[in-house]
Amino acid sequence: MSERTTSWPAGTPCWVDCAFEPAHRGMHHAQDFYEKLFGWDVQRDDEHADYRVCRKDDQPVAGLEHKNANSDAPPFWTTYFATDDIAATCEAVTAAGGRVLTEVIDIAGVGRSAYCADPTGAFFGLWQGTGLIGFGLVNEPGSVVWNDLMTRDLAGSKAFYTKVFGFTYDDRGGAYAIAKLSTGETVCGIHQAEQLPDDAPPSWLVHFAVADRDSSAQIAQELGASILMTMDTPFGPEALLQGKHGEIFAVIAMDDTTSD
Repeated sequence: MSERTTSWPAGTPCWVDCAFEPAHRGMHHAQDFYEKLFGWDVQRDDEHADYRVCRKDDQPVAGLEHKNANSDAPPFWTTYFATDDIAATCEAVTAAGGRVLTEVIDIAGVGRSAYCADPTGAFFGLWQGTGLIGFGLVNEPGSVVWNDLMTRDLAGSKAFYTKVFGFTYDDRGGAYAIAKLSTGETVCGIHQAEQLPDDAPPSWLVHFAVADRDSSAQIAQELGASILMTMDTPFGPEALLQGKHGEIFAVIAMDDTTSD
């Protein structure tokens, strides 16, 4: 089991969450959907009533939160990158041509966060954990296994994330690059996504591990989600899904024999 109790290295995707309407048919249905699809235990913290930490095997794997009342954007999964100095990383984002969309948010006893956009408009978060390091479990069914940036500007996106996080890349076939930390650890992917609809913004796509792609996709569909696409990838069978509230995510049955 891939559990973790120490801080994630800076530049590593370390957390994901998704915001839903606080009304009964928003958060209530989202919680029910993900509990049944992934076997999560969704816990409400009375101190942070608008945020719910989702656990798998007693380890934190994701968050569900109440949507900002001033936002009219549909729900989407946000990928957060670990940082040891969130103020310095925000400065790096701006210097590299991105935008810092919020002031740094201090969450007492939990950590510090900020929300940013890269030069293409792809939204992401920064997380400097204190009480919550981020994922306590990864690469197991019901937890996050991978994050891909879907972009129309592969070269520009690679340059931005190199400036901010120091990524180097293993290029795969001209349209896909695997990002690595300075230590050589692979952390995420950047994909020249020519198939993006004209009105779809660039975005980070969260992949959740499942034991079986087809059965998980069927369960999701029975719970009200839509199956947008299924594919067999070098890493395992994958399905692109859209929750009933609009959030898009992928499930993948990882092939343990696949190597970098």
